[in-house]
Amino acid sequence: MAQLKVKNRNQEESAKYLRAAGIVPAVVYHKGRQGVNLSINSIQLSKLYEEAGESSLVDLMFEDGSVKKVLIHEVQRDPVKDKIIHIDFYEVDLKEKLTAAVKLEFIGEAPIVKTSGGVVVKHIDEVEIECLPTDLLHEIKVDLSVLDSFTSVIYVKDLAVPPVVKILNDPEEIVVNVAEPKEEEAEEAAAAAAIPAEGEAAAGTETPSEQTAGAEEKKEGK
Repeated sequence: MAQLKVKNRNQEESAKYLRAAGIVPAVVYHKGRQGVNLSINSIQLSKLYEEAGESSLVDLMFEDGSVKKVLIHEVQRDPVKDKIIHIDFYEVDLKEKLTAAVKLEFIGEAPIVKTSGGVVVKHIDEVEIECLPTDLLHEIKVDLSVLDSFTSVIYVKDLAVPPVVKILNDPEEIVVNVAEPKEEEAEEAAAAAAIPAEGEAAAGTETPSEQTAGAEEKKEGK
């Protein structure tokens, strides 16, 4: 499980001052309680967010040794530098199910792309799941190697998840399929294949220089 060291933030310290010192202001919320203001090292936070994302359980480690199990709830970024400038966490109850958006990770290659020039069409890149906090998934893998024809389709119901995880999307929703190449693209590919390589004459024909040389030889032979 991901861990992150945090400190309780003094309200007298402005957010601008903290950010200048390489610190990100944060708040952790819990149902029915007032939010707790925190400060976090910006480098450590960026590293954790890159690894854990928003669908992984995180242990917030306080200076007094206490721990809060949380999910990343909302992230604010600098519009120019794209750095995290504020983050909200939500403390979870390990005995209560929750819902979360989980990203799909597409792996492998679709055979039909190589054999017939198919085009992989991804319809969604995440799904909503329901489970206990300890059963959360960081991502769900989608294997494209099963797409071996233009009629091949991967539906939500085909996604492999543990029995303790429920996907809330419509089971018949299309995740990914393969489209046939456009007619123009197919014609261009065929035309390109038919054009002789540069410097080579088509089989059974003479180049212009060969034709000229042949005409001169006939003329001299008369």
